[in-house]
Amino acid sequence: MLAAVAVGLLMVFGFTRILERQQTADEINRLRDELYRARVSADRCRASLQTSEAALRSLTITIDSLKTLVDDYEAVDRRGVPAGQYGDYLGVFDQYNDSVSVWEGREQRLRAAEASCRSTIQGHNALSDSLRTVLIDAGIETS
Repeated sequence: MLAAVAVGLLMVFGFTRILERQQTADEINRLRDELYRARVSADRCRASLQTSEAALRSLTITIDSLKTLVDDYEAVDRRGVPAGQYGDYLGVFDQYNDSVSVWEGREQRLRAAEASCRSTIQGHNALSDSLRTVLIDAGIETS
């Protein structure tokens, strides 16, 4: 009778241990899947930011060129824009103003995207830390 109780207890403890290992394995797999998806999101976010930053830098170069043209028109003999060139001047001036307005909108969207990406990357890092903790707790090295 005592032997049967001992065998029964061993089976219960063994079964419990098997369930704990399976739960740990499931948790590791879930975190790995989430970490993979978070990595993809973070990488896409970084790539999008790089593209937006490059476009903003390019627009800045265009704006600087337009500003130089406006200044050149306005600096002729320090008397202002010659009457014969006033129409051309207004065209360049309008392009400059429009470009500055576009730049401001893009810059605001870029700042918002950076904040969103920062959040995405922090979420990825938190998942990575969680996975590392689960692996360490399970006795699996994380080098």
